Amino acid sequence: MQQLSSNNSAKQRSAVNHVPLAGAVEAALRVASARGERVFVIGGIVRDLLMGGTIGDYDLDIVVEGDGLAFARALKEELGCSLREHQAFMTAKLTAPFVEVEGEGEGVFLTEIDIATARVEQYAKPGALPTVRPAPIEQDLWRRDFSTNAIALPLELFAQYRANTLSLAQLSERVVDPCGGLKDLQNGTLRVLHPRSFIDDPTRLFRAVRYAVRLSFHFDMETLAAFVDAVNGGALATLSPRRVWNEVVTAFDEELASEVIQEFADRGLFSYLPILSADQTHDAVVALKRTEDMRAVLSNEVYALANKLVLIVALVRDGRDDIVLAIHEGGTMLQRARGVLAAAAGGAEPTGAADLVAAYALSGSAELQMALQAALQSGGE
Repeated sequence: MQQLSSNNSAKQRSAVNHVPLAGAVEAALRVASARGERVFVIGGIVRDLLMGGTIGDYDLDIVVEGDGLAFARALKEELGCSLREHQAFMTAKLTAPFVEVEGEGEGVFLTEIDIATARVEQYAKPGALPTVRPAPIEQDLWRRDFSTNAIALPLELFAQYRANTLSLAQLSERVVDPCGGLKDLQNGTLRVLHPRSFIDDPTRLFRAVRYAVRLSFHFDMETLAAFVDAVNGGALATLSPRRVWNEVVTAFDEELASEVIQEFADRGLFSYLPILSADQTHDAVVALKRTEDMRAVLSNEVYALANKLVLIVALVRDGRDDIVLAIHEGGTMLQRARGVLAAAAGGAEPTGAADLVAAYALSGSAELQMALQAALQSGGE
């Protein structure tokens, strides 16, 4: 694989909004070698790889046994990108613009790289943000949400697998897996790592549903009991309305967004903050199924925004403008949602692609369907 150039020559290259996975991994290996630190890949990219899936475009998650912030600063110099640090949590994020890497013929690209110090955490009270301190990778993995996300892959082994010098079977034998995540992957099981997991961080309730739907996994008995106890015990009341909304919006990136939203409602995740009434939940799920039917012809951005507009329209119909106004760009989104609602009721067609998709999805109107097809045929998304 071609090495990235030095920082001086990097400044002479054009900036791009992504970096090839191979180039990022190679740069990270150079930094790790220079600093003498153990570095691991974690998260969805590891889980999906071990399930036999292909590697798509991911935000790479790296954990460093040592000083993750210093590692991030060094990697920033290698990649010529932007850096945001969160010192309280010992984490950092590398973002565009990246320097352009020539000669990389692969099709897997990164838009972000998340870097963290291997650490343990403590919660002062349920729902609070944690305090953290450095720790070995094995202890870091035990603090995570589910066993299937608590598998670490040494970066050098990941690079060897990518170079076809290590098989998937060999890779599986050499991962760091103190929590039994590999076995749970094989059995299709979603399992929390300690009984208070959902109480300490109730956003895990939403993540559990998303993973279960996306991966077709089932909860083990202890996880199901902990889930029900957390919901019935009022764990959701420790979350702010904004954090609940953020978890709901995240579901719109899922292939089966309608099923995820329905599961949120069925499992009582709207019990503390009733995002949607029962009637509006039904109508929103029907609309989300229509956007899913169009998924193949929509960009990721349009698909997610159309789903978001569907839910905001449902909130407007429920008279919950207060929730809409509390979200990011709430006033603008409220105005757009009203335009979508008017179009769905037979008013003027919206001009935005996502708005048009949402209006059709909410109404099922043959007229809006024709307008949407015409927009797609003309090259719109």
